[in-house]
Amino acid sequence: MTVVRIAGRIVNGATSVGSTAIAIPSTAAVGRIFEMVKNNGASTVYLGDANVTSSNGMPLEPGDVLSFDLKEQVVLFGRTLSGTSDVRSLEGVWWY
Repeated sequence: MTVVRIAGRIVNGATSVGSTAIAIPSTAAVGRIFEMVKNNGASTVYLGDANVTSSNGMPLEPGDVLSFDLKEQVVLFGRTLSGTSDVRSLEGVWWY
């Protein structure tokens, strides 16, 4: 499935996600309209809010990519069960 969104610019980032919940990315881009994340590491990353766990989070398996329509006020958190995983993010931003 191809989803086309129009943004003024793209902001890319990399976040090292470990066994404690961390924001992905650490600071949202001003004017963000969507976020895409890819698990570029070897461990499953669980996505959710600041209280995400392996029991309640959405699993992002190694190599998986997810896209969300997220405004800058919404914070996406991730964590692993153990170890760390490299998560890459792309944020689409309205042109100001």
